[in-house]
Amino acid sequence: MNQVRKMSLLFLVIIFVIGGMAGCNSNNSAKKAANEENQEIQEKAKQPEEQTTRKFTDSVGREVEIPANITKIAPSGPLAQMVLYSIAPKKLIGWARKPGEAEAKYFDQKILNLPTFGMFYGDTFNLEALIAAKPDVIIDIGEAKKTVKEDMDEIQKSTGIPTIFVEAKLDTIPQSYQILGDILNEKEQAEALSSYSEAAINDAKEISSSIPEKEIVTLFYGIGDNGLNTNGKGSFHAEIFDFVGVENVAVLDQAASKGGGNEVSMEQLLFWQPEVIIFAPDSVYEEVTAGDPLWKDLKAVQTGKIYEVPEGPYNWLGFPPSVNRVLGMKWLGNLIYPNLYTYDMIKETKEFYRMFYHYDLTDEEAGELLSRSTLK
Repeated sequence: MNQVRKMSLLFLVIIFVIGGMAGCNSNNSAKKAANEENQEIQEKAKQPEEQTTRKFTDSVGREVEIPANITKIAPSGPLAQMVLYSIAPKKLIGWARKPGEAEAKYFDQKILNLPTFGMFYGDTFNLEALIAAKPDVIIDIGEAKKTVKEDMDEIQKSTGIPTIFVEAKLDTIPQSYQILGDILNEKEQAEALSSYSEAAINDAKEISSSIPEKEIVTLFYGIGDNGLNTNGKGSFHAEIFDFVGVENVAVLDQAASKGGGNEVSMEQLLFWQPEVIIFAPDSVYEEVTAGDPLWKDLKAVQTGKIYEVPEGPYNWLGFPPSVNRVLGMKWLGNLIYPNLYTYDMIKETKEFYRMFYHYDLTDEEAGELLSRSTLK
């Protein structure tokens, strides 16, 4: 009996010891978990909070607070929408000027159906529609007008939406893409477009500087229903001619900085006698090539050196004067100085459209675009 009691007592002692050990292990595990949790909280506390906004200084020195992650952008006008479409088409939430029927084939249907806000610098601007679309940021791109600071401040105040200006002259397009790539988190696409633009601009600068003065070709650019409007030398819309190395004969007292340019007379044009005449789309190219007597005394007409700017979705020479001019430089240089600008324009056109318009041209489509600007 004593033996049984001793065995029972021993059994109880063993159970007590095992239970104590289990309790210790459980407490240790709990303490360890609590310590790990506290450590994790402390580590998180040390990490900076995710940045939701950032300061951006635009091209005219305005410091604007913009979202760090921009997913919705609104353009101020056609120049801006062309650049923004090339770099971030899926972030566009509307058009400043919706592409027309002839241009529509080059755009994704979903994007084509976006609303139209109108243009800052025009009589079609719809402030209410812009506010209703709730963009993260409004972006103006192009030439810095004299009142641009006040204009951007006024739009930002009226909408309550961050509004910025990025200058994009022809020779600053590469830098503009770099800036936009940073703020829109589209650095890879921005780098591709910037590099392409920079190479084209550098080619033009190098080639144009090598042309002897006596071999520089004179040119008149005819715009409008009668072909007698033009973008004068020194205007924003005509800067492409200086880059390529042609002499714009339209030296005017005050060159208008607008797409329609200045009107000149036939007498003035006969006095200038340009070696080459290039007409804008929807001007008088067909009438002149068909023998319009009004133009018959011009040497360019007599020698057959009259051409029409390719268009689709936009005029390559600068209406509007945006990134379309990058391809326009190659086209104009190859047209006027084919021995210097030795581009395969079918190949160049297809590459540009793929990169900037996200559209795959066929050889036939590229040929059609170039059909009125082949050497005669």
